[in-house]
Amino acid sequence: MRLTEEFWQKIEEYRKLGFDPLRWVATGSNEIDNWTLNHAVKEMKRSSIKLDTNWYDAFHYADGKAPDLTRRVFSIRDPAVENEVELKHALAMFRVHKEIENDPSLFTGILNNFFRNFRCKVAISKTTFAVTEHRDAQFALLDYIGLHRGDKVGFTAADNATAHVIDPTLEPDSELHTDIPMTRCIDHLNLIGCTSGFNLYPIYDSPHEYTLDTIGKNLDAFTSRYNLKMDDYSSLKMGKLFFGATGIANTFKELPTNYDQIEETMQIIITNPLGSLMALSLFVLAQIHEKIISKLETKGVNKQDLVSAKDECMKNLSEPHFSLGKIVSKYCPNFGESLQKNDNIIAVHPLGSDGILGLWKLARVSNCHLVVNDIPMMFEEIARLASSEALVTNPTAAMNGCHTIVATKDITNTVLDELRKHNFRATVIGFVTRKGEPNVTFGNNAKEHFAANIGLSILNKITGK
Repeated sequence: MRLTEEFWQKIEEYRKLGFDPLRWVATGSNEIDNWTLNHAVKEMKRSSIKLDTNWYDAFHYADGKAPDLTRRVFSIRDPAVENEVELKHALAMFRVHKEIENDPSLFTGILNNFFRNFRCKVAISKTTFAVTEHRDAQFALLDYIGLHRGDKVGFTAADNATAHVIDPTLEPDSELHTDIPMTRCIDHLNLIGCTSGFNLYPIYDSPHEYTLDTIGKNLDAFTSRYNLKMDDYSSLKMGKLFFGATGIANTFKELPTNYDQIEETMQIIITNPLGSLMALSLFVLAQIHEKIISKLETKGVNKQDLVSAKDECMKNLSEPHFSLGKIVSKYCPNFGESLQKNDNIIAVHPLGSDGILGLWKLARVSNCHLVVNDIPMMFEEIARLASSEALVTNPTAAMNGCHTIVATKDITNTVLDELRKHNFRATVIGFVTRKGEPNVTFGNNAKEHFAANIGLSILNKITGK
């Protein structure tokens, strides 16, 4: 893995296609962080649009009647003219220029301008913002959800995602890149307890027909491999390389999102160790800075170790964990039944590329003070190097399958056993100390894995220090 002309030729190939292959490396995602998004949404003018920043959306499922999805693609630079007057729910995906990342007023202005011509009320609970360096690659996409009347027997959950990370040493139309957003959607649907009715709606584009053909074959291969339904709405026709997806699935249980019922002494389970995404980040950085390999070797991690860890990361990012959905569903009450705190999971929340920062989101939505005594890390020496050298902003960023589960002590060991039977490296990392104060207190071990100055500055920004 030397700094080669071939690597930079590959990077230039991505850029000519309108894609940003390295933007994700420092932060673990090519999407706007939740804190920036929350601020922009909070400052929006009142309109007919109810824009929220949830990690999923969910609707009641009418027996045997899957929701209809209607897709609309807009130019982000022009106010949208909306005609879907009968549809009240939608998921949104935006691709926006990088200049708005550090300019909250500009971000809010773009949202106000885009939605100002909407005359009908639309609720958008899940919104994803991808960032681009190419102004002509920007777009806005709304996936409207049309619901049916009938006997309510459960919930349909919905999510959308982009290829928030990639391996830029692969070809742009690599199957792994089309698999990543679909797998990421499924990961969140599994976390909410969905076990059936999976349907994927890919979001993709390219300036070349032959690339579009390859992407189409990749999508067919993925859905065939896992026996999933897919509705292909064709490319975005913006002429810039892009990978994304919307996904829906069903659960016949109550949703494990009872954040208001989280209480003192409840346990915080983490389903898999953090820091796993650092293998991919450092692999890419090693193409640019050869000294990274020598630093890793001083810690007993050789080139092949890094390549193997990177390959494991890419495999995780492109292979769904359907067993997670079955486990979560097993410990949720049946649809229409009341939550039993000593028998059911109280709440779940994703971590993923947020890593440790995802615990702050959990604290905020639950209005609780969390005490975190331990942060289990995967590829620990790789993560330590990323932290000590300040190579990335968040060395705790993780792959799919890394989430938090809140449960009482009565059920914690049972849930841990179930997760471990399915190859999850689950453990208890802390507990809820009190309600009414959204905060997270970390032990020394956790701080050690977030030692980069730039990472600490993020924590200080979140806590207001």
